Amino acid sequence: MDTLTGKAAIVTGGASGIGKAVAEVLAEADLMGLVIADIDGAEAVAKDIGRRFDTDAVGVATDVADSAQVEVMVERAIGHFQRIDILVNNAGIAPVVEWPDVTEANWRHVLDVNLNGAFLCALSVLPTMCRQKSGRIVNISSVGAFVGSVCAHPAYGVSKAGLIAMTKSLAKAYAGDGILVNAIAPGSFDTPLAAAFGEAQRQEFIEAAPLRRQGDPRELADAVFYLVSDRSTYVTGSTLHVNGGSLLI
Repeated sequence: MDTLTGKAAIVTGGASGIGKAVAEVLAEADLMGLVIADIDGAEAVAKDIGRRFDTDAVGVATDVADSAQVEVMVERAIGHFQRIDILVNNAGIAPVVEWPDVTEANWRHVLDVNLNGAFLCALSVLPTMCRQKSGRIVNISSVGAFVGSVCAHPAYGVSKAGLIAMTKSLAKAYAGDGILVNAIAPGSFDTPLAAAFGEAQRQEFIEAAPLRRQGDPRELADAVFYLVSDRSTYVTGSTLHVNGGSLLI
């Protein structure tokens, strides 16, 4: 397995589900340092990962929709590790809200967490990555960016489509600084977020995929690892689809 020796990473939404799996896969690769940023549970998960993988892992309670909290989190990462090589923008919400119940407030809340949160995190790490002349940013989008929200708030699909557009813009702007920016569009994965949609919806997701199952979070984390490793040095501005065949494009 390739290693990430000497590199430091930030994983948002890293205390559960896909984010936790990503954090574990990065830690397995001899990562020098890891910051797990999440609104709840970050410190406990960081302590567990640090113990299991002998990695210097730090948990920081962070609401990515709050610019001040993001700045504190990134400053703590830089202060602790003196560098940031990897940012995985995974934090996101998917409340079940149908169009008749959409309000300006709940619309803005989804966009603030899913899209603006990723923007704020990228904005905060880019100066350090530019000084290093290297860095990797991976934005976790969704199949919902291409088909529209399936069962979540309509703003969910909008936010995830926005992430892909932002990925392309950042990739073009920072390629000269050695920073590669890519997105991943997952289908349905077996996570607490997906479980909140209910059993009937889970079965619909399973039937939609030719592989006839949900993905395991580790399978998504392995895709993230590819994009932050030296196996993807000519890949930027791309969206990697990991969906069991549920979206054939």
